[in-house]
Amino acid sequence: MPNHDGFLGRLWEEFPQQVYLVGKYDDPRLELPADDTLRVFIPDLHWLSKSAQDRYPKDYGFTGNNLLPDGRRPLFGTFLKVLEKVRDKDAQSGGGRLEVYQLGDAFDLWREKTNAENDASNAYRRIREDPIIGNLADRLDALSVNFVSGNHDHWLPKVVPSGQMSQRIKKEWTAAGGKIRLTHGHEYSALEMGIPDDIQAAAVHFWRKVEPSKHGIGIFSKNSMSRIEMIFKLRKHGFRKDFYPKVDPDGACLIEKISDIQDIESKYGTYLDVAPFSRTPENANDFSHVSYLQFADDIIASEFSHPKDHSVHAIGHTHGARLLVDRIPPGRPHVTLDCGGWLGLCNVLLKGKAESVMVPSAQIGVQYGNDIRIYQLGGAE
Repeated sequence: MPNHDGFLGRLWEEFPQQVYLVGKYDDPRLELPADDTLRVFIPDLHWLSKSAQDRYPKDYGFTGNNLLPDGRRPLFGTFLKVLEKVRDKDAQSGGGRLEVYQLGDAFDLWREKTNAENDASNAYRRIREDPIIGNLADRLDALSVNFVSGNHDHWLPKVVPSGQMSQRIKKEWTAAGGKIRLTHGHEYSALEMGIPDDIQAAAVHFWRKVEPSKHGIGIFSKNSMSRIEMIFKLRKHGFRKDFYPKVDPDGACLIEKISDIQDIESKYGTYLDVAPFSRTPENANDFSHVSYLQFADDIIASEFSHPKDHSVHAIGHTHGARLLVDRIPPGRPHVTLDCGGWLGLCNVLLKGKAESVMVPSAQIGVQYGNDIRIYQLGGAE
């Protein structure tokens, strides 16, 4: 059965000493169905053909081709092997189900497409015909992955040939009986909404020396949480309202055995409760000034106007993995599951080191029942 423990065991088989907990939230009030279904969410990949990737710095782009410490196995191909094993095992045993979703920007058509091309068809074809990326895309197809179209691949529904994942591309999906909503996430960005996609796509070619972004992810120590809570206390006593809390997770934490997860939950914050943060429209709006909270207020606002009640909203786009918990009246929890990305760098905690270290981002979201998690794959040398 593909539950959390079984899936984690599969990850350990292929990623020994390479699986880190970024976030975890488990609450029966989410009311997610107990349907024996493990759902895996793959965030931004930003695939390019080799010819297009060569236009950008070597360390900028899809991290999934980086090798594990054995020097032989690439990160993303090894992760796909895990999914293939889970799928094949389920088919043999007849128990449980595996559902996989890709949350947009799988294909970076913005950077692949030249400004001289009238449409993105040839750009998509070049990526699919790349010997390395094409193989990965074929394996995703074979897993019947459901794709969200993002901003960098908003042309995807128009350019994918019939039969090649064409029936599994949507702007928005729902899962778990409608309790999980899946979008790319760019629709909550004021910048993205204010500038048409085609203009943004043309503009990316002016930034050829773009550097890998760095993202703070992972668990929150007691000290980190205390610093945030101190700001809230000072505000209650009349301290400056525009003095904003510093929200910096301490880094993803290595998981070596099942009991480690319970130990991490007892010692650290594995998600961020955003209900106490200020929403006032004046200067004290934390959601406008604290980067870790970006989009969270807009996502919860969309839930108030949405005809269906969702317990989880899964996104990519930001490339910074985080797990935020809010409240919808009358107190029902709502989770923003930002699954991160396979682009840029993130911080992980290594044994024997006082400070976290930056490693290539390679995150996934996982849901089974009311237990929601984010893992980082790879990082230790």
